[in-house]
Order: sequence, then C-alpha cells, then structure tokens
Amino acid sequence: MISVQPDAQAPDALSLLTPITRSSVNESVYQALRNKLMHGEYRAGQPLGIQYLADALGTSTMPVREALRRLVAQQGLEPLPNGTTRVPLITREKLVDIRRNRLLIEGTAIEWAAPHIGAAQLDELEQLAREITEARRTREGVPVSLEKNLVFHFTLYQAAQSPVLMATIESLWLQSGAYLRATREFLHTEEQPADHLHEQTIAALRAGDAAAARRHIEEDISWIFDRLNIE
Repeated sequence: MISVQPDAQAPDALSLLTPITRSSVNESVYQALRNKLMHGEYRAGQPLGIQYLADALGTSTMPVREALRRLVAQQGLEPLPNGTTRVPLITREKLVDIRRNRLLIEGTAIEWAAPHIGAAQLDELEQLAREITEARRTREGVPVSLEKNLVFHFTLYQAAQSPVLMATIESLWLQSGAYLRATREFLHTEEQPADHLHEQTIAALRAGDAAAARRHIEEDISWIFDRLNIE
C-alpha cells in the first residue's frame, strides 16, 4: 500500500477558508444602517425598532442591537425609554454647530489628503463628479446623487490617512443626513449646487493647490446648509 505523507510545508486546506463570523455579520448590518442614515433614508424623529430592522435586513436581532449601540455612540441615533432608538431631532443651534465643524474638519481633511492622491485616483473622482452632476438633474436622481456624493467625499477624506479624523466626519454626516436629504428633496430640481465645485476641487488637487481645493469643498458643504436658513 502506498502511504502518502502530508507535506509539513503545505498549508492545511481548511485553514485557507475564511470563516463567516459573528463580527462580519455585525459589521455588515452596521454598514447598512450607517449608509441609510448618512443618505437620509430615515427621517428625523423616526423610531427604529430592533425587530423591524432585523426583519428588513434578514438577520437576527443581535447584530442589529450591536449596530444600534455603535450608531448611538456616534450620535447618529438616540435611545428612547422603551428600548428602541430614533433618528434625533436637531435644533437650529445644533445644525449651525454641525455646519461649522464640517467646514473645519472636512476642509482640513482635504489639505491633509492633497499630497497622497495620485493622478489615477483623481481621474476616477472626476468621472464620479460628472455622474453626480447628471444624477442631480432630476428629482428621481436624488438618491443616486447622494450615494455618489458620499463616495466622492469619503474617497477624498480617506486619503488624509487619519482614522481619527474620519471617525469625526462620519459622526457629523450621521447627525445631519436626515435634514440634508429632506432639504434637497424639497428644493426645485433646477436649484442645484454649483456643479463645477467638485470638478474645481479635482483641478486644484491636480495643480497641487490644497488651499484652493479646501475652499471649493467648503463652498460645496455650505450650499445645502445655507438653504436650511439656519444662520
């Protein structure tokens, strides 16, 4: 009988498999709820029941509880006495504070990101900017434009290579998502932010002018807040 000895150097085939762990499910649920909040898909004041979310996401209640706990810690949700959570109602003063912090922090992120963004990535962002402009032209395109806008901004900010800064930016977007989405949907479809601002941001980064890129991003952020008439 031929005996085949295992190769001590060869990896165990089972060890090459990536197990589906509870943490990966938790992260998937968290990311799904996070994105919905940032896109403003839940309205301000809307309660979010654990079982309702679990049924909608096709999962058990445990990862939903963990995701809600994280989102409460990020101030994207607030707990209610009955054990559920809701999208917070925000005062005028809070929106003013969010606006000024977004200008400060996201402007800083652009300046930090400028030395790290290469030509190929700028090409991709430029294409994304054109897609955002096209999606904004109809009211039906609002969800698409919001999703692409988030990708555009966060791609830039991640290039700053600062996890601490990114965590702060995420919290600010979570807190304001519902209000900014509602404002955009109620605006006339022809009243759109200056479509050239994203393109000008990219052009400034190509030219190595981080200060100009920051000004364009700040103007882009300010546009929707200005239409809330919070100042």
